[in-house]
Amino acid sequence: MSLSSGLIYFGVVCFLLGLVMIIADHKENKKTGGNKKLAERIVFYKNKWNGEHAGLVLAPFGVAVLLTILSCYTDLSAFLYLAGVEMLVAYIFIYNKMMIYVEEKAFNGKGLEEDD
Repeated sequence: MSLSSGLIYFGVVCFLLGLVMIIADHKENKKTGGNKKLAERIVFYKNKWNGEHAGLVLAPFGVAVLLTILSCYTDLSAFLYLAGVEMLVAYIFIYNKMMIYVEEKAFNGKGLEEDD
């Protein structure tokens, strides 16, 4: 296996891993554990953040698609590698920003109706 095909496989694995993480987070939002009010607040603020930042959430998909299309029209197969890695890194970055917002809002002791 050459280096370029190894990079392509790694990029595909990163892309698939990013998709699996998105699906797992979506399924996790439907679960409710011990403290139902806290779980409801967490899901509420995740959905609120995702709604307010829809462009930021969808941007990695667009960039990954553009890099994949670019790799079809050029001989540089490294674009497939970059598409997968970009998808994974962007998802981790965006998820981290969302959870900072959620933790700040959900764990402050105020109810949903008291928040702005």
